[in-house]
Amino acid sequence: MIADQSAETLRWRPHHIYCERFLTADLPGRGEKFDQVEQKIRETMKSGTNEIIEVIEGIDELCLACPLCQDDRCQSPNGDEVEVRKFDAIILKGLGISYGDRMTAQEFRSLIEDKAPLAFCRTRCRLKETCKVFELE
Repeated sequence: MIADQSAETLRWRPHHIYCERFLTADLPGRGEKFDQVEQKIRETMKSGTNEIIEVIEGIDELCLACPLCQDDRCQSPNGDEVEVRKFDAIILKGLGISYGDRMTAQEFRSLIEDKAPLAFCRTRCRLKETCKVFELE
């Protein structure tokens, strides 16, 4: 469940690891840097590379590129940092992983394909209408 320590480790929060690959809509008004980082996460998770990803708690590089991240906290009207951390915890539990776990993108991809869609996707996700996770059923 761990790979080469010499490679760059990508550090992302759980909902970015789980969700980004499946989202079909872009979030308007987030800016070019946000779009670039979002695309990097999507491509990494879609391709299932050998890049190492560490599950982190709190803001990550995508959050930092978002104009709705202020004072190191998500301030989105669709879910602030408190709510987003709850979503992250649900995803951790659903995937059976913990903060600090490190796997390759391919290992995460396989795990997600095995577990998805999570009940959360059906009942709580506000973006389910623009998500392809249900195609895994």
